Amino acid sequence: MKKDVRFLFPLPFLIASSFAWSNITSYLPQQASPIEAKNTPMFISLGFDDNIEADGLRWISKALSSHTNPQGLDSFAGSPLMSSFFMHCQPARNQPDIIELWRKLNNDGHDIANHTETHPDDKVNYNPFESWMTAEQWQQEVTLCNEFLTQPVEQGGIGAPAVAGFRAPFLTFNNNTLDALTSNGIQYDVSFPAGITGEENGSNNYWPHTLDQGSPSQSLAQQGGWKPAVKNVPGLWEVPLQALIVPTDAAAADYGLTYSLNDKIASRVPYYDPVVRKADNFDWNLYTTPDWGGYGLNADDVLAIYKYNLDLHLAGNRAPLILGLHSAFYGKLNGEEHFGMPETSVADRQAVLKQFIEYALSKQQVRFVSHRQLVEWMQNPVPVLSCEQAIWTAHTTYRSGDIVQFNGEYWKAKWWTAQEIPGHTPDSPWHPLTGCVEN
Repeated sequence: MKKDVRFLFPLPFLIASSFAWSNITSYLPQQASPIEAKNTPMFISLGFDDNIEADGLRWISKALSSHTNPQGLDSFAGSPLMSSFFMHCQPARNQPDIIELWRKLNNDGHDIANHTETHPDDKVNYNPFESWMTAEQWQQEVTLCNEFLTQPVEQGGIGAPAVAGFRAPFLTFNNNTLDALTSNGIQYDVSFPAGITGEENGSNNYWPHTLDQGSPSQSLAQQGGWKPAVKNVPGLWEVPLQALIVPTDAAAADYGLTYSLNDKIASRVPYYDPVVRKADNFDWNLYTTPDWGGYGLNADDVLAIYKYNLDLHLAGNRAPLILGLHSAFYGKLNGEEHFGMPETSVADRQAVLKQFIEYALSKQQVRFVSHRQLVEWMQNPVPVLSCEQAIWTAHTTYRSGDIVQFNGEYWKAKWWTAQEIPGHTPDSPWHPLTGCVEN
């Protein structure tokens, strides 16, 4: 579906009963990391919509389970890659293979989130300011899907312990939507426009925040006349699905492109500003033909955009890189290719995601987490502890807590020490660590 976005421990037994929400109920929008940027994990959080086509969903599940986060000493290090899955519930109810796949994702520890029961588009003649749905209809859309996702497996449901997240179909929402979220106990939303304010450039994007005072990009979209005004919702988190920055011509060459991607998009997308260089985030927009309102990009284009944005975020304030995706696009439909994606095949799109994951995992600070895990971290931020520790030297004085590498192993100082070789004596001041391995 077209998306309008213009402008630890993840193991199941640790999340069986409830989520690790803290007492933090207000976190206003800010561009600075909650902790010093150099110590901040570079979070990547993938969100997959709909999830009602088995071939693509199987491929995504396997691709994620085939990798682990870089080794380190923090809770996400070395753990399986976690993602968020926004479920379109009604079509799944009579598809046993989809139900089993959803249950597997839940058992694997992924974030099982709500994408409504019937995927309604609450606009009249594509006008976001005219709604045909009542408040009761929005309540029903969210409630019915929540009930199916949390219903015990023995009763035919998915068995999720709770539903934390929501994304509105077609990113269309209003106050009735927000009321339905709060009354159904939803903790975070990923529907608002993000990354479109003038100051955001990929290196200084806003971090997740609560909606006590709204959202900077949503306010700008309201002023621009393409999103309706909505009320503030204290305590409801917004995970920003930021606009992606298109590489400059010089930067594009660094990512393997021999032509101007900026010019290519500008020639196809009427609302794209080649000076600002902000593109839609969702894979639907990036791959789908311009005849249907998309960009019609090829695999090299999209991979370059993903890599470029990761590098911008990593070099800047390390705001999480959130990507909007559809699992169906990474598998065939009844054995056939998708219509309307002229420059890519299923294999091409699979290769983009696979190569991006491998590129990201080559960076020690990267941690793939679900949106739920990201919001949990925001309420109790802890530093990344990568395996890029200093080599032990005899002439350095170390304090309690310092971590060093010696002979391919990692050691933590128990107290002040100098000139004492790690592990050399039984009463060594160094304690061995098992969270890192030599690459």
